[in-house]
Amino acid sequence: MKMRRIGCAAMGVLLALGIASWVASSQVVIHEIAWAGTGAAASDEWIELHNPSEIDVDLAGWALVIGDVTIPLGSVEGATIEVRRTIIEAGGYFLLERTDDATVSDVEADILYKGGLSNDGEDVVLLDADGETVDAARFAEVGWPAGTASDGEPRYASMERVRSDSAEWRTNDGSTRNGLDAAGEPIHGTPGRENAATIWAASAPRVAFVAPSDETASIGELYEIEWAATDPDDVPDALAVNLFYSIDGGETWVELATNLANTGGFLWDTATLLDGADVVLRIVIEDPDGHASEAVSGVLRVERESD
Repeated sequence: MKMRRIGCAAMGVLLALGIASWVASSQVVIHEIAWAGTGAAASDEWIELHNPSEIDVDLAGWALVIGDVTIPLGSVEGATIEVRRTIIEAGGYFLLERTDDATVSDVEADILYKGGLSNDGEDVVLLDADGETVDAARFAEVGWPAGTASDGEPRYASMERVRSDSAEWRTNDGSTRNGLDAAGEPIHGTPGRENAATIWAASAPRVAFVAPSDETASIGELYEIEWAATDPDDVPDALAVNLFYSIDGGETWVELATNLANTGGFLWDTATLLDGADVVLRIVIEDPDGHASEAVSGVLRVERESD
């Protein structure tokens, strides 16, 4: 027997691993996208919507648009094969499965649709009954920021939204999962449940650069790097804080300092760097539970004073 879901509101924050175009809305968001399918079949794609609000929402007249494909959420037309329900309850989830209901074999689909998602990225747009954009994940040009295909780890993992009120995405961790694929194997995703990314984010430490504060900046031979880090579920000063720099745009990283204070500064002597070099800083923090986050600075140009 297939399960009908009653969900709960998303919570928490996380370092952004991908940012989409986002339209603020208190009702219904694009919540999870299995753009590469499942381990049973690459064509077994599914998409989940989430209603984080405190009222039920009727999706009749709404549509989900993927590129030039339109999936009406309340009627059998366009790319919609079957409509099982149109109401997404407060705090609930709404599952769209491609082609048939075996894609997530133990969770009943709300919509069956036709048409596939490109592994190179798509623009996915949610429209209300007036044709207004409620939410959008636009990745046609830049590619999917999260999720995996057959060569990923874990394989065929979904792309999960970290928080309903932001545009941050993260790959399912392969541990917090829900649902079985067409072969009866666990799906690396959470269709019909709170996202693994959201659960993880509730305990994840956070870090941000205080200086540099701009996207780009010039630095001399001595430069004071400053940051602030916090941990929502542990002793604040128990974080491991490590600092790195890169002179090749982030392709490789050189360790600059380790075991730094959670909030503080580091006086960086850039004498070993060439005048005119472009540098990027990266700070990585980890809490005692093994949760890690990082922040990356904008480009810093090393400029020596003329004699």
